Amino acid sequence: MIYIGVDGGGTKTALAAYKDGALVAQTKSGAMNYNFIGVARAAEHLIAGVRALTLPPEDIAAIGIGDPSIDDAAPANDNSLTAQFVRQVTQTLGIPVYIRSDAYMTLFALTGGRESAVLMLSGTGAMGIAENAAGQIMVAGGWGRLTGDEGSGYYIATRGIQAALQAADGIHPATALTQAAIEHFGVHAPRELTAVFYGEDEVDVAAFARVVAACAEQGDTTAQDILLSAATYLAAYTTRLVQWSGARRVGVFGSVLCHNRTVRAEYERLLRERHPDIIVTEPLISPEQAAATYAKKAYRQHTPQA
Repeated sequence: MIYIGVDGGGTKTALAAYKDGALVAQTKSGAMNYNFIGVARAAEHLIAGVRALTLPPEDIAAIGIGDPSIDDAAPANDNSLTAQFVRQVTQTLGIPVYIRSDAYMTLFALTGGRESAVLMLSGTGAMGIAENAAGQIMVAGGWGRLTGDEGSGYYIATRGIQAALQAADGIHPATALTQAAIEHFGVHAPRELTAVFYGEDEVDVAAFARVVAACAEQGDTTAQDILLSAATYLAAYTTRLVQWSGARRVGVFGSVLCHNRTVRAEYERLLRERHPDIIVTEPLISPEQAAATYAKKAYRQHTPQA
């Protein structure tokens, strides 16, 4: 039988189908965060993606979904948008659907649900999730950009922009971030950035995090301090989750923790100060494969003869 794994996203969704652990088909479809685009549209995107895999429906055992719309810390609600979404997909495709948050599926990619573990994610946003030996879940962070989203790419970017503008006003030491912001956002002077940030089109602020990282690599102390601050928050979230779960394994995921050398090095240094025996690693399989594996496990638990 074939198991489909889905990594849902706010802009695109990745789908992959596996048979006996081997990839047999993959594709992408539209956004799946029904908190923003509505249940009907999100379900349409997912259904279209499953059909685009061009697999015989009778060969598909189940679908596993890593859902960006689910908050693992929120109480379950049978009348929630998640229930509506699952019902619409199941009724249309006639295939069992097993759904968890996208964060949980990435955690599952780390351990397969076989041990206590912590996963710290930091890309555009940041949050941590842990599962203890009893299968209980705890999350930390993930409050979103309006409250700071500390440790995330968005946090790094906004801190960098703040420092750039404060330096332009003369209330912060000079930093390479000022000229970098001017060049990155395509203006000629700092004051022109106001029109960029508050214009009709929403600007991709988080992308400036890469510029902050580049300035740090070139020796700008302000940029370096911002990256170290991000690492401090990420380590604090992780420490709380390690203490709660008793886990020795910590997974990291996302562009900030996996590709920013300064943040990663400081993050691991702080963690090992507090937990010398901690193991820091990255998931060995993709979120889609993890979701397919989760679907296979859940399907067999609910269907003993499978």
